[in-house]
Amino acid sequence: MPIALLIALFAPVAGLAAMLTVGGRLGARGGWVALAAPIAAFGALAQLAVGWEAGAQLNVAVSWIPTLGLELRFLVDGLSLLFGLIVSGMGVLVVFYACFYLDDHYEAHGRFYSYLLLFMGAMLLTVFSGDLLLLFIGWELTGISSFLLIGFLHGKEASRAGARMALLVTGATGLVMLAGVVVLGLAAGTYELAVLRTGALAEVDSGTLTLAFALIAVGAMGKSAQFPFHFWLPNAMAAPTPVSAYLHSATMVKLGVFLVARIFPLFAGLELWTPLLAGIGFGTMLLAALLALGSHDLKAVLAYSTVMQLGFLIGWYGLGGAGGVEHDYLHILSHVFYKGSLFMVVGIVDHATGERDLRKLGGLGRHMPGLAVIALVVTASMAGLPGTLGFISKEYALKGFYKVAETGMVWPLALMVVASILKVTFSVRLWTGVFRGRENPAIMAHFHAPSVGLQAAPAVLAVAALVCGLFPGLLGHGIEQLAVTGLNANADWHYSLWHGVTKELMTSAVIVVLGAGLYYAVGRERWGRAGIPAWLRFDVAFERGVELLPRMAKTLTVALRAQRPFDYPGVVLAFFLVVVGGYAWSARDAWRDVDFTGGEGIVELRVLVVILIAVATGIVIRARRWTAQLIALSIVGFLLTFYFVLLRAPDLAMTQILVETATLILVLLLLARFPRSAEEAIERAKPWKPRKTFNIVIAAGMGVLTTVLCLLAQLPRSFDAAGDFYLANTVPLAKGTNAVNTILVDFRGFDTLMEVTVLLIATLGALGLFVRYRRTPEELRAGPMGPAGIGPGRAKAKARQQGGENT
Repeated sequence: MPIALLIALFAPVAGLAAMLTVGGRLGARGGWVALAAPIAAFGALAQLAVGWEAGAQLNVAVSWIPTLGLELRFLVDGLSLLFGLIVSGMGVLVVFYACFYLDDHYEAHGRFYSYLLLFMGAMLLTVFSGDLLLLFIGWELTGISSFLLIGFLHGKEASRAGARMALLVTGATGLVMLAGVVVLGLAAGTYELAVLRTGALAEVDSGTLTLAFALIAVGAMGKSAQFPFHFWLPNAMAAPTPVSAYLHSATMVKLGVFLVARIFPLFAGLELWTPLLAGIGFGTMLLAALLALGSHDLKAVLAYSTVMQLGFLIGWYGLGGAGGVEHDYLHILSHVFYKGSLFMVVGIVDHATGERDLRKLGGLGRHMPGLAVIALVVTASMAGLPGTLGFISKEYALKGFYKVAETGMVWPLALMVVASILKVTFSVRLWTGVFRGRENPAIMAHFHAPSVGLQAAPAVLAVAALVCGLFPGLLGHGIEQLAVTGLNANADWHYSLWHGVTKELMTSAVIVVLGAGLYYAVGRERWGRAGIPAWLRFDVAFERGVELLPRMAKTLTVALRAQRPFDYPGVVLAFFLVVVGGYAWSARDAWRDVDFTGGEGIVELRVLVVILIAVATGIVIRARRWTAQLIALSIVGFLLTFYFVLLRAPDLAMTQILVETATLILVLLLLARFPRSAEEAIERAKPWKPRKTFNIVIAAGMGVLTTVLCLLAQLPRSFDAAGDFYLANTVPLAKGTNAVNTILVDFRGFDTLMEVTVLLIATLGALGLFVRYRRTPEELRAGPMGPAGIGPGRAKAKARQQGGENT
């Protein structure tokens, strides 16, 4: 493994170990120790990326468990390097930002940085995975670590709800993705990405590929908060702002985009590729733009704008054909720069004022001029104004949409234009609502200016968005180096700020004018009265579903009689009767081969034994005393022993005698613990007629089914019976003449040992129950209500006793 990749992968692990060791003692200073890990990872990956050639890839296999042939496979190419640099680079800025943001008002700094480094390590593992199963492991680790980070402020209900929602949505969709990975791996015979990309799918039918793609796409949609999973991301904004800036703008939510890019060479030729990804992606883009307009919380506006951009990116990959996509890296980097900075700006506003509601903020530009300039640059980049990287990204996006429109597919261009107009509108509202207008005296009463260090990280990203927007050629060379064969189409990577007066430029100008005009036409006051319709609050419906689930489970539990142990036998036997009885009925054509003559043996004695068993069974049913029922039931068992003797099975007869004797003694001991009043209550009780009818039907059905199964067991088999092997090898291999004994002791000795162990555990458990559930005096007086532990318990008896004493 290259040393640079090794450092990048294990730097977060080393940082995590350090934070777990000393983080608790360092307090707020622990961030400076944690900062070493992302710096090391970013430096190593930057060194690896320098001199990287377009289309190159490096496959690394590390032996994990040699005896099982398991290896850790890593894939280094332009895509993984791009996302690795984003993860580690943003990690540097976020940890640096957190060192100033998490002041002494926060607790457990060591735990926070540990979670952050765990997340970084999981992200790097995911993007550099060369095996789909290893990728899934990293994928789920990001979900777990994000759950810990979102719920870091676990004292707040919003944090707990947001963390739970994120984990359930991304975890459930991740399991669907796993099903797709398994389908793909089984069909291709490998999970290795390098092999899958070099022809391993040539023999796989299109139906299987379509199924695998659809399942994997669900995982990507869930992680990137695409419709109908778009609701979890805004609710995850209850996390501290460094978490929001890291997870939900630049890294984790882009994992869905990364996955779509990673599987692009495998599935881009499918008919479902474009309709599914472009339809859901661009549809989510427009929906999220509308939701951002109706939101008032600064983080919610940014969250919906993130969902909007993620929808654009997934739809952009959806439009790509077999030849690949153009300028996808440009759009990804543009979003990373402005959205990461904007989240940090919002965190600073919240830190300085304690408020994030756009309707209450205003006039902060006079008190934080530097932050206002930073926010202006990145907000302009989000809106796509000239001089920023967002403008370059929008120009090339419109160019691509116009190229698609020439094929007759106009609707993506229309959705892009409408969504971009709305983006300009909420971008103007975002900046003017915070930094312009009247000041709020209540907020200014406890306002404190942010430090220079706190503003440094968003300033770096703003400078990057501005410099790359003014000199886009600087970015083009690096993007061209990271191009991946099969993903990135051949394109003109030499970006420039001016392309002449083109239709893309005119469209961009119209978008800006209409977007700004829409904001000023409505006015700040009326935008403050906007809101999200109730039927679009998917998060509310999700929470109601989560709350409803336990009630539904309880209702189902009651319906299945799970709280009434005495009903278990009836339910189990009814299920067995339906399933096995249905199978036996389906094989009724074979009954004609059954020998009903009885075969060899003393038929008259067998008939007599059956008659006596029937008589004893009738006594069990009609008798009222427990002892009479027990003795009649034991007679049935001993008569079965005699029947085994007639069938020349002395070992079974001996086993039956021992079982019947032990059962009789144990049950007699148990019945001796019950008072006479309990037996009299059962004698007086009249069974419910439907229940009695149900019991009769089940009993009769089980008798008939058992008889049928015994008859069917006599049918000739077309396969070699295992018994022939045991009979032939009993003497030469086991040195015994009794095949039953040699099977139990020699051929299947471990099975017998486990069965004896299970019986021993059950016996000890039964003895423990006898000792634990001694009947209290109250239970003895209330004997008709059931046996010990089932009737009135100690708690109820104690409550009644206390109630009597109080009276």
